[in-house]
Amino acid sequence: MKFPSQRIYRLADYVYFSHARHGAAKIDCARCHGPVYERATLTKEVDHSMKACLDCHKQNKATVVCTACHELGQ
Repeated sequence: MKFPSQRIYRLADYVYFSHARHGAAKIDCARCHGPVYERATLTKEVDHSMKACLDCHKQNKATVVCTACHELGQ
């Protein structure tokens, strides 16, 4: 099923995020975006702060090395 695309979440320019990595790790879309398939209209539902991301990485035993998500020197 294909849905029209409109950006809801925007990360800072110095943050690198890969949907492919998270998909490969079997992280469900709802974990970061809420229950999108149950919504007619999407809104920001989930905290995308650095603390929230670090907490998730720690819970899932994923790396918390700064350069995994940030390009140093920016």
